[in-house]
Order: sequence, then C-alpha cells, then structure tokens
Amino acid sequence: MATVVRDTPYRDRRVTERRRIAYPTALRADGMRVSWGGVFGGVLVALGFLLLMTALGVAVGITAAQPGETDTGTLGAGAGIWAAVSLLVALFVGGWVSTRIGAIFDGTTGFFEGALVWVVSVLLMLCMASTGLGMLFGGASELVGGAAQALSSVLQSSQATRAAWITFGALLLSLLAAVFGAMAGRRDPVKEAGA
Repeated sequence: MATVVRDTPYRDRRVTERRRIAYPTALRADGMRVSWGGVFGGVLVALGFLLLMTALGVAVGITAAQPGETDTGTLGAGAGIWAAVSLLVALFVGGWVSTRIGAIFDGTTGFFEGALVWVVSVLLMLCMASTGLGMLFGGASELVGGAAQALSSVLQSSQATRAAWITFGALLLSLLAAVFGAMAGRRDPVKEAGA
C-alpha cells in the first residue's frame, strides 16, 4: 500500500529547518533567481561607461601632453593606471546596475549577478581584443585582452612568474569590483516595503 505524504505547514517548516541547518548560508540557494536581463544590462552599462572613461582619458592625455617635452614612459604609465582604474570603476557600476535592474534583494543572488557581469564582460572584451574591436576601449581591453596574448609570449621570457601574478591580481581585482558593485546595488526590502 502506497503512503501519501501530505504537505502540511508542519512538514514544510521541518523541511525548511533541515535545509537551513544542513546548508550554510553561502551555499543555500532557496529562491535564488538570477536576472539575465539585469546581467546583460550591467554588462552593457559597464562597456558603455568604459568607453566613456577611455574617451575622457584620451582627451585629458592629449591636452596634458606637451609635444616633444613629455616622456613616453610617463605617458604609458599614466595611460596604464587610467585604464586599470577605468576598468575597475566600470565593472563596479556594471555590477551595481545589474542588481538594480534585476530587483535583487538576496545577497547570494547579488554575488552571483556580479560574478556573471564580470565573466560576460571579460569574455566580451577578450573577444573584442582578439578581433581588433578592442581599440574602441583603449587600454582597458588591452589589459584584459593582453592577458591571453601575454600568456603565450611571457612563457618565453624571464619575467613569466611576475607577469602571471600581475595578470591574476588584475583579474581578481576586477572580479571583486563587479561583485562589490552588485552587492552595493541590491535593493533593501525594508525600504521598498516602506516606500
């Protein structure tokens, strides 16, 4: 004879309590709904913001450079720093926008939305850099796209270890920027209910 399990409030509460105890908060995925519209919106905003920041960097660099008097090493270092900061800010803004568009309240979902914005952005920049479209985004796509090209050429140089750690650090910083942006952009259910 088959036993029929009826859904009762007591049974539902027991199952929920078991899940809460068995799985830590970071691994619990009850109700996690990633908004792909929010992710793609965040990626587009990040790329648009990066393009805007690159244009600003070029304009400031051309204005500040004195022809014949400015050292090219100084210009290159300044451009590299500007590209890195622009990329980090663009990914932070992209992560923030992704959770705002997706109306994300949950911290775990916000974390994964930020990580997805980072993954899609980095893959898109690598694709653009390899096809030549990366010139639109200046040095920032060169930082990301250069990681793949540098890996093959760096293995032959004497500074392979240093370049590998710099690439890893840059990618980790950009991931953290996107995730922190997504966590900062989460909606607050208490404020939303009161409004």
